[in-house]
Amino acid sequence: MIFNKSFKNEDYELYFNSLTGMELLRGINGKPDPFSLELPSLIDIGVMGTCKHKCYFCYQGHINKPNMKLEDYKKIIDQVKHHTNQVALGGRGDPNHHENFKEIVEYSRMNGVIPNYTTSGIGLTDEHVEISKMCGAVAVSDYDQEYTYNAIDKFIKGGVKTNIHLIFNRTTFGKCTKILHGHNPWKKKKQSLVDINKLNAVIFLLFKAAGAGKDLIELIPSSYEFSVFADLIFQPKSKFKVGIDSCLVNHVLDYTEPEKIQKMCIDTCEGARMSAYITPDMKMMPCSFANPNEWAIPITKTKDIYYIWNRSRKFTSFRKKLKLNKNSCPLGL
Repeated sequence: MIFNKSFKNEDYELYFNSLTGMELLRGINGKPDPFSLELPSLIDIGVMGTCKHKCYFCYQGHINKPNMKLEDYKKIIDQVKHHTNQVALGGRGDPNHHENFKEIVEYSRMNGVIPNYTTSGIGLTDEHVEISKMCGAVAVSDYDQEYTYNAIDKFIKGGVKTNIHLIFNRTTFGKCTKILHGHNPWKKKKQSLVDINKLNAVIFLLFKAAGAGKDLIELIPSSYEFSVFADLIFQPKSKFKVGIDSCLVNHVLDYTEPEKIQKMCIDTCEGARMSAYITPDMKMMPCSFANPNEWAIPITKTKDIYYIWNRSRKFTSFRKKLKLNKNSCPLGL
C-alpha cells in the first residue's frame, strides 16, 4: 500500500492514500493507538445553508441561511490541511449547487485534502459530474425517485466513484436486508435502474430523530430489525461493497461480534475524536447532529480550529462521554 500523505507527532503517525481513501493510524514511541487526534482527519463542512426541498425527515431542519463563503472555506482548509485528509461537503442542500462548487473542490485538491459529497441528484448537470471527477467519491441519497437513478447513472457513466446512501429505518428495513441478501432492489421488470456491476458501494446510514424529523420516532428501527440487520451486515451477499456509518455501528455491535479483521476496519462514534462539523456560518461542533445552541463554537482569530478542538470545554466534554462509553452517542440519538 502506497501512502502519499502522512502526519507524525510524538504519540502517533497517520498515513493516507488519496486514491483509495485508505487511512492508517497507529501509536508510536510505546504509545497505544490514539483515542483522539491532534486535529480531525475528517471534517464535515456545511457549505450549504439553503435548500428549497423540505424533506420531512431532514436532520438539518428547514431554516435557510446563507451558504458558506468561499473565503471562509479556504480559511478552514488552510488551518487543517497538514493533518486533515478528507472533507465531506454537506449542509442543508446539495453541495454541487453551491455557487463556488468548482472552486471549493479545486482548492481542497490543491492543498492535499480530498473532497467528497452527498447529493439528492436533483438538477445534476454534466458540469457537476465533470467537477466531481476531482472528488474522492460521490454518494447519491436513495430517495427512490427518477432523479435518484438518473444521477447515479450520470456519475457512473462519467467515471466518478459512486456510492448510494440509504437511510436504515423501519420503512427501508426490507430494502436494506434485500440488498444484503444479494438481490437487486433497483430492478424493475427487465430493466435495471442501477448498474450494480459498476457501483462502488452502498452505505447504510442510521436514521436519527433530529431536526425536522425529531418527532418521527416511529421510524427508529426496532430491536428485531437491528438484530436481523446485524446478522447480515458482516456477511453480505451483494455484488458491491457495503458499509455503515459509525452511528449505526454503535447499534450493530449490540447484536453481533465482528471478526478480528472486521473490528480493525470499523469504529464507533468519531465525533471530537477523529471528526468534526463546521456550519455554513463558521461554527464548529463535534457532530453535525448536535444542537447548535448547545454545541456550536464560533471560529475566530483567537479561537481557531486547533484551539476549539483541543481546549474548548464542549469538545473535551464530548470526548469524556465517549471515553466512559465508546459504544454510545453523547447526543443520545
